[in-house]
Amino acid sequence: MKSILFTVLLGYSFACLALYLLQRNMLYFPQKAGSVSGAQALSFSSGKHQLSGWVVNPGQPRALIYYGGNAENIVSNLDFFQTVFTHYSVYLVPYRGYGNNSGSPSEQGLYQDALALIDHIGADHSSFSLLGRSLGSGVATYVASRREVDNLILVTPYDSIENVAKGAYWMFPISWLIKDRYASIERVQSINARTLIVAAEYDNIIPRARTDALIDAFDSAQLKSVLIRGAGHNDISQYPQYAHSIVSWLND
Repeated sequence: MKSILFTVLLGYSFACLALYLLQRNMLYFPQKAGSVSGAQALSFSSGKHQLSGWVVNPGQPRALIYYGGNAENIVSNLDFFQTVFTHYSVYLVPYRGYGNNSGSPSEQGLYQDALALIDHIGADHSSFSLLGRSLGSGVATYVASRREVDNLILVTPYDSIENVAKGAYWMFPISWLIKDRYASIERVQSINARTLIVAAEYDNIIPRARTDALIDAFDSAQLKSVLIRGAGHNDISQYPQYAHSIVSWLND
């Protein structure tokens, strides 16, 4: 009996160690950018890293900064942003370690880069809106809590990655093991921007409870939430109501 218990405890300990060491490989899935046409190239410094990305519809007084999902090639959105947001200069900058950018992604690294970008373009625009999808919703809430922005749009968001992980890996002490928490819910009180949350009816990645917890944390006078019927986590942008909801919110 003791040997069985020892074997079980040893196996559990190794599983915890593996989860701790490999968690960023499970959270981030960097995609290469590929060739890009129809957008203006952009580069800026963030600490020791030189980051590059693109601007769609450059020269507009209003700016929209997009933060993508964990396995998203943001270049694939170029035509969408160019067509739908014609009155906004849209900034598509891959995370560090994504696209053609050096480095390895981490929570603090993505925050640093996001602030570096908005500070780099701050003098070029009269207003700023942020659009964060999935993983990127955590980056967007961080920036909105530290810079003045007009609109915050969160697509398939969560209250925290830590709580999402707790649901998926309930058998492990996640709070002790997790490195990148992305605790959006802890930043709500510091966010002054008008906020739109767009959720998918059949989201199999972010549980509805995690999105609802974030919705409940906002002042109802500051927030509007939209549920895209029939949509899933990965195909939500293919539904006409997705673009319509965001454009309507920005033009309100």
